[in-house]
Amino acid sequence: MRIKVAVVGAGNMGMNHLRVLHDLGEQQALLVAVAETLPTLLQRAMQRFHIPGYLDYRQMIEETRPDLVAVVVPTHDHFSVASTLLQCGVHVLVEKPIATTLEEALTLNQLAHTHGVMLAVGHVERFNPAIIELKRRLLNNELGQLFSLHARRLGPFPPRIRDVGVTLDLATHDVDVMRYLNAAEVRYVYAESQRRVHTTHEDLVFGILRFSNDVIGMLDSNWLTPTKVRELTVTGERGMFLVNYLTQDVFFYENDYSPSAWNELSRLTGVSEGTMTRLQIRKAEPLRLEYEDLIRALQTDSPPSVTGEDGLAALQIAHQLITSTQHALVDNSRLQDRISYQDSL
Repeated sequence: MRIKVAVVGAGNMGMNHLRVLHDLGEQQALLVAVAETLPTLLQRAMQRFHIPGYLDYRQMIEETRPDLVAVVVPTHDHFSVASTLLQCGVHVLVEKPIATTLEEALTLNQLAHTHGVMLAVGHVERFNPAIIELKRRLLNNELGQLFSLHARRLGPFPPRIRDVGVTLDLATHDVDVMRYLNAAEVRYVYAESQRRVHTTHEDLVFGILRFSNDVIGMLDSNWLTPTKVRELTVTGERGMFLVNYLTQDVFFYENDYSPSAWNELSRLTGVSEGTMTRLQIRKAEPLRLEYEDLIRALQTDSPPSVTGEDGLAALQIAHQLITSTQHALVDNSRLQDRISYQDSL
């Protein structure tokens, strides 16, 4: 069964989607069209990939009848485009975050259920070979009891992103990966943020996630660092895994205190540095693996690896982080008022 695929949006990320679909070959996916509201971007995509182009995605759907459409537009347009496609009975891959608000995300999931179509969300780091290998080793209990996860996602400010802050744009990657690796839901969050360069949204956030199994997640995301950093450390009973998303490398730092389980003796003696091992990873482009997963899901009538419900969960946690920063600002201002009042006495 060959899947007909179209793309809405031909910006930088949209071109990546088009390239991957084109390179997959017609045996796996037939790239039938692209829609883009900016004529210059549309012409660029049409000429490079030799496919029909449309200024109106609704006309594209009507004329090309794709099975699957990738929605690669600014976040504030995710809901309007994806909801229309779902109501047309089209399977949808929407880039992360799934939508701007929780109400929109809930509606998209409901529409997918009502119309019997697939809704997948582009949390592409799930398909990073380093994360796939790490998940396999965690399932094999190679780390033992899990203690914490610490994600650093840093880099320069992207001028193209104006409609959301760093929490929705960057931190949602790591929120989703933490839920996936830890296989637990978030119980509560705390966060602090700043706005230094962005005109309307936060461009730095530090967040703490407390999971239902008492594992702690630490998020460190910003658009203020002059070099790009994409790292994750997972610490547990037997040591620590370090993942570099960019190079797709995984290192294991062994805790050499004892081969036995974490017990009272280990609590007294602490940990000691053991062997560092660089794991062998078969590297691949995550976006291609994401599309292979979607095609397999459609061909076997099974759910994709990252569902609409996953996208909703990540968005909910991101909004809780944003709300936490706002409450922290209020609490801190009240504390400062009390201090100032006491000083005046």
